[in-house]
Amino acid sequence: MEQISFDVKSARGTATIARDLAAEIIKTRPGRGAVVVGLNGELGSGKTVFVKSFMRALGVRRRVISPTFILMRNFKLKGHYTRAYHVDAYRTDDKSLSRLGFKRVLGDPKNIVLIEWAGRARRLLPRSAIMINFEHGIKQNERRLTFNRR
Repeated sequence: MEQISFDVKSARGTATIARDLAAEIIKTRPGRGAVVVGLNGELGSGKTVFVKSFMRALGVRRRVISPTFILMRNFKLKGHYTRAYHVDAYRTDDKSLSRLGFKRVLGDPKNIVLIEWAGRARRLLPRSAIMINFEHGIKQNERRLTFNRR
């Protein structure tokens, strides 16, 4: 995947991109490990908005909040992907995530994993991970989302 950027004017635009990516992922069949989407960007740049919309598109009906203090939440899915994980690495690092069983989560091809602050766990992420960088735009609600592979 070559690098590609999207400029959005609101949280609604971020949500649309998240839903579109989720729809594309659930069309695929599980591979060798989990599908991993790494999210990086400053506080308030839209990472959690993205995750909420992505999870909703996967069929998650439970309330999705950033798991900053519990680090990792999982949601049951229907279909060939059976679990979605929302990880927040803001207050942790790759060693701590390993102790929580994160490598096992990444190794299961029926999992979809979204990780906020993915740069803090970079060494654990597969090369196939889709990385998204979130940047603030000039106006208050504008964002630039840049996609590439790890």
